[in-house]
Amino acid sequence: MNSRTLYKLNSILVSLMFLVTIFASLIVGLIEDDSSVSTLEKRTLAGFPPFELRGGSIKRFPGLFDDYYADHFGGREWLSATYRKIKLALGDSPSPDVTFGKDGWLFLGSIKHGYNNYNNPMGDARNLDLYSDEDLQWVASYMSSMKKWLNDQGIEYLFILLPNKHTIYSEFLPDYIQKVNPRSSSDQLVDYIRDHTDVTLVDLRQRLLESKQGQRLYSKSDTHWNHYAAQIAQYDIFKSIAGYFPKAVKPQHYQLRSGVSQQAGDLAGMIGVHDYEELAPNPIFKQGCIPVKHPRDAEETDIFHVTCDSAQLKTLIFRDSFFNFLKPYFSRQFKQITYVWGQMDFEILNKRVFDLMKDFGTSKSTKIDSIFDSLLVP
Repeated sequence: MNSRTLYKLNSILVSLMFLVTIFASLIVGLIEDDSSVSTLEKRTLAGFPPFELRGGSIKRFPGLFDDYYADHFGGREWLSATYRKIKLALGDSPSPDVTFGKDGWLFLGSIKHGYNNYNNPMGDARNLDLYSDEDLQWVASYMSSMKKWLNDQGIEYLFILLPNKHTIYSEFLPDYIQKVNPRSSSDQLVDYIRDHTDVTLVDLRQRLLESKQGQRLYSKSDTHWNHYAAQIAQYDIFKSIAGYFPKAVKPQHYQLRSGVSQQAGDLAGMIGVHDYEELAPNPIFKQGCIPVKHPRDAEETDIFHVTCDSAQLKTLIFRDSFFNFLKPYFSRQFKQITYVWGQMDFEILNKRVFDLMKDFGTSKSTKIDSIFDSLLVP
């Protein structure tokens, strides 16, 4: 076979491989079942956009269709999983939202240029995003006004700072992540609130830093703490509450049942890892009430109530996912808790929540005793 023939065969083979590559995704897409959810990414995929003969709809259609095709081309899940495996094998994070730390620790966020997801936690870890004097003055004024308004209603207000994982375990961050300022925005906020307001502030950072030598307090593969940390946190919080209601709540430590879980956390899920050994302690409650949720089928992000008949106080808690580990303790110390997902907002507080409390059987005359505003901080 002469060189000219070999050249032609080679050209034909390359062309065929190119055509197969181009059309393989389309062919696989026609064969495989379409899905509305990515099991790998744990998110809802873009739906097929409606086509309407209107100016605005026609202009938006190409972009929406591009989003749809990017989520639904053939073999996408397999290709995504393979890409993640290759990145992991190379020691590189396959997710832009996950930073690889030392000794298997994973952290939320990135220092890549332009990154600003999840309020930029790695920027917080480097003490980049500091408050201005005007910001601190506004926060102090807002919190003081809120406290006064609540106190006028006969309600006590407590502000709780829940530290992020990189605050407690900064030694496991990669070496290239370095602090650019000696003080953090949390340091600024705590000092200013204590110096310029009479708001009761529970700062859990130092206690957790002191306690981490005895046991791992946060999950290596997750953004959250565990019950070793929550046990410490709830005790300190209830010591502050007892200052207002000494006979109504009792700060106490609970026995923890140790355990280990092979279920990976949310950060590991982002990079496609599903087997990750984690400490999984659970509190043991030997006496007291059995908390009841109302409505029982409420989602975590819904507003819902928890009752404990043997307790005395009624409270309202604004919180995020970190508070899930505190709920078992709080739900046994209050007669009624209303949980609201998110930071405290005056409009929600004054209108929607009080209305919901009434619907549940509580009126303003049967007052709420306290309000907690928990904030995740760097």
